[in-house]
Amino acid sequence: MGSLSALRFKPLHPLFTAEVEGIDWARPIPQSVVEELKAACAEYGVLVFRNANLDNKRHIAFSAQLGELEDIKAHMKAGRPMRFPDEPEIFDVSNLDEKGNVVTDSDPQRKGASKGNALWHADMTYNPQRALYSLLRAVELPPKGTGGETQFIDSRTAYEDLPQDLKEEIENLVTNNSLFHNRKLAAPDIFKSVEPLDYPMSRHRLVLPHEPTGRKNLYLTTYAHHFDGNTLEGSKPLLDKLFAHVTQPKYICAIHYENNGDLVMWDNTAVLHRATAGGSYDGKYKRDMRRTTVKDGGKYGWGENGVGTPWQAGLPIKYD
Repeated sequence: MGSLSALRFKPLHPLFTAEVEGIDWARPIPQSVVEELKAACAEYGVLVFRNANLDNKRHIAFSAQLGELEDIKAHMKAGRPMRFPDEPEIFDVSNLDEKGNVVTDSDPQRKGASKGNALWHADMTYNPQRALYSLLRAVELPPKGTGGETQFIDSRTAYEDLPQDLKEEIENLVTNNSLFHNRKLAAPDIFKSVEPLDYPMSRHRLVLPHEPTGRKNLYLTTYAHHFDGNTLEGSKPLLDKLFAHVTQPKYICAIHYENNGDLVMWDNTAVLHRATAGGSYDGKYKRDMRRTTVKDGGKYGWGENGVGTPWQAGLPIKYD
């Protein structure tokens, strides 16, 4: 187990993403193996572990070996009930309410908020300190064939394929990012009275070196409200142009969960992701998914924000 040769990586896409074999999840993971997984995640961007079968405690413990964990306290302040308030490192991204029941159209606020996850993003871009790793665990899946996969984009290769003149145009741009902008894009009827400019925004550069590899990354998310020195309306044409490029099918890999207990780990500074919407399971079957998030403690983790800047966008808001 301690040998580096114990791990095997099976590429799932020509550009990125690999399935990992050779980990005994029933035992504590040696730090030497954790370091190899970090290196593999830097290379592939997305790692898939079948049948890891972790519980909340072991999920948190393994994630903590990768770095400092994000918690859900700010989201709890925003008025969203959580199923695991005593385990704030576990972020509930299921279709379940706090009692474990499937969320239906009878709860339009929760349904509207979850729609934002189906837009392309990197986790925690709306925070002053962004996310590095996310680890998403399938606890209870809907029936096969009813949807629920997660899609990823190789945003490093997408940047490298941009025309040189466009690279020069965007090289020094800074995005202003808002959770509420993403939610309003996804569910304008629910969030029509919410004005993202009324809340603090985080600022991150659009183009950044991926620290472990040196490859430049297009850090483009639907949290991006506007560019520094521009408006929402003025920024939209360029954002739309870049999204049209990065969302080409050749950059996209869909992960289909095969078993309860599957675990997916990805590098938010190298790939984008989204939940898939419109599956026939929606409103009918449980899709219990739980995520931990590791903060980016690197050179670019705090972006253009002051180190230690608190995220204040978690204030309660009024929904229509």
